[in-house]
Amino acid sequence: MKTPLFLTLTFLVSLANAQFCKDYIPNNWQDSRYTNHNSTITDKITGLMWKQCAEGLSHSTGGNDCATGVPSTNTWQEALQVPLSVNTGSGFAGYKDWRLPNVNELRSLAADNCYDPSINTTIFPNAPAGFFWSSSLSSSNSSNAWIQNFSDNSNATDKRTIKHHVRLVRSEQ
Repeated sequence: MKTPLFLTLTFLVSLANAQFCKDYIPNNWQDSRYTNHNSTITDKITGLMWKQCAEGLSHSTGGNDCATGVPSTNTWQEALQVPLSVNTGSGFAGYKDWRLPNVNELRSLAADNCYDPSINTTIFPNAPAGFFWSSSLSSSNSSNAWIQNFSDNSNATDKRTIKHHVRLVRSEQ
Protein backbone atom coordinates (compact mmCIF):
# COMPACT_ATOMS: atom_id res chain seq x y z
CA MET A 1 0.00 0.00 0.00
CA LYS A 2 2.84 2.40 0.80
CA THR A 3 4.78 1.60 -2.38
CA PRO A 4 2.16 2.98 -4.84
CA LEU A 5 1.85 6.17 -2.79
CA PHE A 6 5.65 6.57 -2.71
CA LEU A 7 5.92 6.01 -6.46
CA THR A 8 3.13 8.50 -7.14
CA LEU A 9 4.77 11.13 -4.95
CA THR A 10 8.17 10.50 -6.54
CA PHE A 11 6.65 10.93 -10.01
CA LEU A 12 4.92 14.19 -9.02
CA VAL A 13 8.13 15.60 -7.52
CA SER A 14 10.03 14.74 -10.70
CA LEU A 15 7.39 16.56 -12.74
CA ALA A 16 7.71 19.60 -10.49
CA ASN A 17 11.43 19.80 -11.33
CA ALA A 18 11.15 18.91 -15.02
CA GLN A 19 11.85 21.34 -17.83
CA PHE A 20 9.52 21.14 -20.81
CA CYS A 21 10.90 21.85 -24.29
CA LYS A 22 9.16 22.00 -27.66
CA ASP A 23 11.21 20.15 -30.26
CA TYR A 24 9.52 21.95 -33.17
CA ILE A 25 10.85 25.36 -32.04
CA PRO A 26 14.56 25.99 -32.76
CA ASN A 27 16.83 25.94 -29.73
CA ASN A 28 18.33 29.45 -29.54
CA TRP A 29 20.69 28.65 -26.67
CA GLN A 30 22.89 25.74 -27.72
CA ASP A 31 25.55 24.76 -25.17
CA SER A 32 28.26 25.77 -27.66
CA ARG A 33 27.08 29.39 -27.38
CA TYR A 34 28.51 29.57 -23.84
CA THR A 35 31.86 29.23 -22.11
CA ASN A 36 31.78 27.91 -18.55
CA HIS A 37 34.69 29.00 -16.37
CA ASN A 38 35.15 29.51 -12.63
CA SER A 39 31.39 29.55 -11.83
CA THR A 40 30.76 32.08 -14.59
CA ILE A 41 29.10 31.73 -17.98
CA THR A 42 30.21 33.85 -20.93
CA ASP A 43 27.77 34.25 -23.81
CA LYS A 44 29.82 34.26 -27.02
CA ILE A 45 27.07 36.12 -28.90
CA THR A 46 26.35 38.97 -26.47
CA GLY A 47 29.78 39.08 -24.81
CA LEU A 48 28.13 39.15 -21.39
CA MET A 49 29.50 37.19 -18.44
CA TRP A 50 26.89 35.81 -16.01
CA LYS A 51 27.15 34.33 -12.56
CA GLN A 52 26.22 30.71 -13.16
CA CYS A 53 24.08 30.44 -10.03
CA ALA A 54 21.15 32.67 -9.17
CA GLU A 55 21.77 34.65 -5.98
CA GLY A 56 21.32 32.49 -2.89
CA LEU A 57 22.60 29.38 -4.68
CA SER A 58 26.17 28.09 -4.91
CA HIS A 59 27.99 25.00 -6.10
CA SER A 60 28.18 21.98 -3.83
CA THR A 61 31.67 20.86 -2.87
CA GLY A 62 33.40 19.73 -6.04
CA GLY A 63 30.24 20.29 -8.07
CA ASN A 64 29.13 22.50 -10.92
CA ASP A 65 25.48 22.32 -9.99
CA CYS A 66 24.17 25.40 -8.11
CA ALA A 67 22.62 22.89 -5.70
CA THR A 68 23.60 24.46 -2.37
CA GLY A 69 21.36 27.04 -0.72
CA VAL A 70 17.99 28.53 -1.55
CA PRO A 71 17.40 31.04 -4.35
CA SER A 72 16.98 34.40 -2.65
CA THR A 73 14.31 36.94 -3.50
CA ASN A 74 14.67 40.68 -3.14
CA THR A 75 12.72 43.85 -3.70
CA TRP A 76 14.02 45.90 -6.61
CA GLN A 77 15.89 48.27 -4.29
CA GLU A 78 17.47 45.29 -2.49
CA ALA A 79 18.34 43.75 -5.87
CA LEU A 80 20.28 46.89 -6.78
CA GLN A 81 22.33 46.45 -3.58
CA VAL A 82 23.28 42.81 -4.29
CA PRO A 83 26.09 43.69 -6.75
CA LEU A 84 27.52 46.20 -4.27
CA SER A 85 27.79 43.41 -1.72
CA VAL A 86 29.25 40.93 -4.25
CA ASN A 87 31.81 43.46 -5.51
CA THR A 88 33.17 44.12 -2.01
CA GLY A 89 36.44 42.46 -1.01
CA SER A 90 37.74 40.08 -3.66
CA GLY A 91 34.51 40.22 -5.68
CA PHE A 92 33.31 37.08 -7.44
CA ALA A 93 35.51 34.94 -9.72
CA GLY A 94 38.13 37.70 -9.55
CA TYR A 95 35.81 40.45 -10.84
CA LYS A 96 34.42 43.45 -8.97
CA ASP A 97 32.12 44.91 -11.62
CA TRP A 98 29.01 42.74 -11.28
CA ARG A 99 25.68 44.48 -11.80
CA LEU A 100 21.96 43.89 -12.17
CA PRO A 101 21.24 43.25 -15.88
CA ASN A 102 18.88 45.41 -17.91
CA VAL A 103 15.76 43.75 -19.28
CA ASN A 104 17.25 43.11 -22.74
CA GLU A 105 20.33 41.45 -21.27
CA LEU A 106 18.17 39.26 -19.05
CA ARG A 107 15.92 38.41 -21.98
CA SER A 108 18.98 37.17 -23.91
CA LEU A 109 19.10 34.18 -21.54
CA ALA A 110 15.51 33.13 -22.20
CA ALA A 111 15.02 29.93 -24.15
CA ASP A 112 12.29 30.32 -26.75
CA ASN A 113 11.53 26.61 -26.89
CA CYS A 114 11.42 25.69 -23.18
CA TYR A 115 9.54 26.56 -20.03
CA ASP A 116 9.67 25.77 -16.30
CA PRO A 117 12.37 27.09 -16.55
CA SER A 118 12.88 28.83 -19.88
CA ILE A 119 16.68 28.85 -19.65
CA ASN A 120 19.44 26.41 -20.61
CA THR A 121 19.58 24.18 -17.52
CA THR A 122 22.80 22.50 -18.62
CA ILE A 123 24.58 25.85 -18.53
CA PHE A 124 22.53 27.28 -15.65
CA PRO A 125 21.78 24.21 -13.48
CA ASN A 126 19.00 24.35 -10.88
CA ALA A 127 17.91 27.74 -12.24
CA PRO A 128 14.68 28.72 -10.54
CA ALA A 129 11.66 29.15 -12.77
CA GLY A 130 10.09 32.45 -11.88
CA PHE A 131 10.61 36.18 -12.03
CA PHE A 132 14.03 37.88 -12.09
CA TRP A 133 14.62 41.59 -11.59
CA SER A 134 16.24 43.76 -14.22
CA SER A 135 17.74 47.20 -13.65
CA SER A 136 15.28 48.70 -16.17
CA LEU A 137 12.62 51.01 -14.78
CA SER A 138 9.18 51.20 -16.35
CA SER A 139 8.82 54.31 -18.50
CA SER A 140 5.08 54.46 -17.83
CA ASN A 141 5.07 53.95 -14.05
CA SER A 142 8.02 54.96 -11.87
CA SER A 143 6.84 52.57 -9.13
CA ASN A 144 7.54 49.60 -11.44
CA ALA A 145 10.59 47.93 -12.96
CA TRP A 146 10.98 45.27 -15.65
CA ILE A 147 11.11 41.57 -14.77
CA GLN A 148 11.83 38.47 -16.86
CA ASN A 149 9.71 35.41 -16.15
CA PHE A 150 11.80 32.26 -16.57
CA SER A 151 8.72 30.10 -16.04
CA ASP A 152 7.05 30.96 -19.32
CA ASN A 153 9.58 33.21 -21.10
CA SER A 154 7.60 36.42 -20.75
CA ASN A 155 8.53 39.83 -19.42
CA ALA A 156 6.49 42.56 -17.80
CA THR A 157 6.75 45.27 -15.20
CA ASP A 158 6.05 44.79 -11.52
CA LYS A 159 5.94 46.92 -8.39
CA ARG A 160 9.45 47.51 -7.08
CA THR A 161 8.33 46.43 -3.59
CA ILE A 162 7.64 42.84 -4.71
CA LYS A 163 10.38 40.24 -4.15
CA HIS A 164 11.90 38.42 -7.14
CA HIS A 165 15.08 36.46 -7.95
CA VAL A 166 18.40 38.03 -8.95
CA ARG A 167 21.10 36.91 -11.42
CA LEU A 168 24.15 39.15 -11.84
CA VAL A 169 26.03 40.01 -15.02
CA ARG A 170 29.12 41.90 -16.10
CA SER A 171 30.34 43.13 -19.46
CA GLU A 172 33.19 40.95 -20.71
CA GLN A 173 36.35 42.96 -21.44
